[in-house]
Formats: sequence, structure tokens, C-alpha cells
Amino acid sequence: MAPLPDIYAAIERNIARSGQHLLLVFADAASPAFVYTIGNALHGLPELLLIGNFSPQVAASIVNDLGARMREARRPLEGDIDVGGQFPVRVRRATGQAKEYYTLQAGRYLRHEEYDVLQLLLCDPAGLYPGEAGCAPGFDVPLA
Repeated sequence: MAPLPDIYAAIERNIARSGQHLLLVFADAASPAFVYTIGNALHGLPELLLIGNFSPQVAASIVNDLGARMREARRPLEGDIDVGGQFPVRVRRATGQAKEYYTLQAGRYLRHEEYDVLQLLLCDPAGLYPGEAGCAPGFDVPLA
């Protein structure tokens, strides 16, 4: 078997060490930043996706925490989940298009597209989530 390209070797090391790898994509003029997991599908669980121009440290912390909780529970996340802030993180099932646009490297690493994606939604300071009327622009991210 041919050696893995460097990025896939790094993904494999992170999965072996912590159960998942995080891939962060920075914002551009047309799209907000996003972070997603690679590796949860190896446990029969969905990959996680968080879209928004949030601090990379905050986004990574939330995704790492929720990924670990999901793997420990051995079942997909659902509903609103307390992460210690004033408002919970809301979990929603992403569409199949999320794999094509957001989690492309997960499919390439897994060598298949037979995995689910859960989108994690953060609310604005008033408690409004993306897609709700009046949600602040920085928080009203695309629903994948």
C-alpha cells in the first residue's frame, strides 16, 4: 500500500490520539469560516460541522468537546446541548449538500460518502439561532 499523503497521515495521527481530527477553513469574501470533524464516522457516528467567523479556539473547543461527548455516549448528538454558556448549542442534521461543500476532506479520507453530518448552531447574544427572524448577522450562518 502506498504511503498516505502528509495531510492524511496527520489526520490519522489525530484520530488515533483524540478520536477525531478538526479541519478549519478560513473565511473568504463569499463564505464564512467553518470547522468540521473527520473520524467520528469510523465509530458509526456523524461528523460535526460548525459554520461561522468565531474564534478558532472557541470553535475548536466546542467541536472537540461535543465530539468527545458523542463518542463517549456512542450515539449522535441531538437537540440543545449545554456547553456551559448562557445558551446551549443547537444540533441539526445537515443536508447531503453539506458533504459536497463543507466536509469534502472527510469523504476523501474515509474514501466514501456514507456518513452523516450534524451542524452545530451557536446563537447570538439575544438567544436567536441561525434561520430565526432577527438573528444577528454574524451568527446567522448558512444552514448546511
